[in-house]
Amino acid sequence: MPRPSRWSEILVAASEEFRDRGYEAATLEGIGARVGILKGSIYNYVGSKEELLLAVVEQPAKQLLAELERLQADSGHTVAVRLRELIRMQVRIFGDHHPAAFVYLQNIGRMTAPRFAEFREMDARYMAAIEALVAEGARTGEFSLASSPRTVARAVVGILDWMQHWFVPRGPEADRELADELFAFALGGLVAGGGMRGITRAFPA
Repeated sequence: MPRPSRWSEILVAASEEFRDRGYEAATLEGIGARVGILKGSIYNYVGSKEELLLAVVEQPAKQLLAELERLQADSGHTVAVRLRELIRMQVRIFGDHHPAAFVYLQNIGRMTAPRFAEFREMDARYMAAIEALVAEGARTGEFSLASSPRTVARAVVGILDWMQHWFVPRGPEADRELADELFAFALGGLVAGGGMRGITRAFPA
C-alpha cells in the first residue's frame, strides 16, 4: 500500500507537471523530480502516466458533481440564488484543488481511453444541469435570454472554464468575493440579455 504522505505529494507534483507542461509533454521523471524520488518509485503507486492523470482529476470532478446534485435538489431558492451558489462552489473547488481542477478542464475532452468515460459523463451531466437552470430562469421570468438556454449555459460555463488561464487562489474570503463578481457579471447578461439582443438588431449591418 502506498504511504499516504508520499501519495499526496505525488498527486500535487503530478497536478503541477500536467498543468505546466501539458499531459503529452509531462513525464514521470519530471513528476518524480518535483517530489524528490526516482521515476521507478512512482510505479509503486500507479502503473502509468494515464493512471496518474485519472487520480489527479478524480477528486475535483466527483466533488463538483456531488455539489451540483445538492444544488439541483434545492427547491427553496430562486434560480438566481442557485446560480450564485453554483459559481461560488465552482470557484471554491478551483481553489481547493488547484491546479488539479484545471488539469481536469484541460484534459477531460481530449482523453478517449475507456477509463475516462465516467468523467466525460460527469461533464455532460454538469453541462445539462447548467442548461436546465438557465432554462428554468427563462420560464419563471427571472432571466431574459439573448439566445437559447443551450448557448447561454455554454457562455456561463465558458466564463468559469477560462479561469484556468488566470486564476490563482487567494484564500476563501477573496475567492468568494471573486465568485460573486463573476456572478454579478453573468447575471447582468442573463437578466438583460433579451433586451440587449433587441437593441443590437437595430445596429447598422
